[in-house]
Amino acid sequence: MAKKRFEIELPDQVVDELHLEDGDQIDIQVTNQAFKVLPTKKAQENQNQELSIRRFLIPSVLATVIFALYTIWQKEDLVPLTGSDSIATWVIFLGELTGMATFIYTHLQKITTLHDTVKKKTAIRLAPTLFLSFALIQAFVTIALFWAIGYLFQAASFDSLTATLIFFLFISVVNYVMIYSATLVSTTFMMFLLIITIVCGVLVAMVTNSRLLWWQHNFSFLGTSKADFSWTFNATLMIAGLLWATLIDYLFVPIQKRLPKNWRLIVLRLFLTFDAGCLFAIGALPNDPGLLHIAHDTAANFLILGTGLPMISIHFLLPNASKEFNLFSLGAALGMMLSTILFYGVRYFSLTAFEIFVLTMGISWLLLLMQNIHELYELKDNTYSFKLKAID
Repeated sequence: MAKKRFEIELPDQVVDELHLEDGDQIDIQVTNQAFKVLPTKKAQENQNQELSIRRFLIPSVLATVIFALYTIWQKEDLVPLTGSDSIATWVIFLGELTGMATFIYTHLQKITTLHDTVKKKTAIRLAPTLFLSFALIQAFVTIALFWAIGYLFQAASFDSLTATLIFFLFISVVNYVMIYSATLVSTTFMMFLLIITIVCGVLVAMVTNSRLLWWQHNFSFLGTSKADFSWTFNATLMIAGLLWATLIDYLFVPIQKRLPKNWRLIVLRLFLTFDAGCLFAIGALPNDPGLLHIAHDTAANFLILGTGLPMISIHFLLPNASKEFNLFSLGAALGMMLSTILFYGVRYFSLTAFEIFVLTMGISWLLLLMQNIHELYELKDNTYSFKLKAID
């Protein structure tokens, strides 16, 4: 049986987006029962933009030379793995400098390749917030990593040569991860990073305070001065707030260009931005006695209010959302209302249980909302239909 041949006619928007010309060769990449059209010249450009070894090796080598010279100058026989003046200290310090330098350089290079003027202007405007968010994430992750390493390898020390090799290994991984992260920056990646940041940060705070029986106080106890490593909880919320605000802009700027003066989207964006600010404030204002307690509780209550109102009005603010999401929104709103009654009215819930229920439902709904907005306006608008035509 002879093989059938098919002809595909691409829409004009696809031709313009991919900058195709007559005679260009097209590659079709088949994965997971779907295929992606990619022009060969674009594939070559993408290959050229892949992480080259020198991109992370050069800053890693420079940082290692600085570390080696410092250890020689100190004239110490053994260099501790963790501590105030250790391998960990220098990896955190120099890793932050070289890692962010490579991240910024790679991201700015990526911006220059954008052809869409709106996307380019948006990326430039959001760059400072994005850089600050990733700087905090890198510091948070490296400090937490070496805290865990120090717990596993207590009092470990190495001679100067071994310490230098270990430092080079860690700093190379840091620089590689930061460069790779810069190439992945997108709405999908930001949502994934936001989820990971919240889940991992809160879990670390819970585990490190388990012996203090934090649940007998309240959830916000994890960020107070009485908690161990309270910075992990507070930093998690602050980073999540920054990432949230950045993600909102990434989603809404191109959407509002296609749908200008849409009051529904404007109101929804204001609610989400307000929630991001409240989440940041909850981390920045620990629940310590005095004015901080009042400010912390005010920010938390505003977050509940700023989440509950769009929950019950999501059918009007996002009319194209699926029926399942609308029902989930109403269910989450009723769940938050029931939790409030059980805490304030019946006094059945403890403060810890109330905070966990309300925050979990609120943040879960907000993340699902962002995903729905992304699918409705970003993915749908970038999807085109065409017919296959058999060639005899």
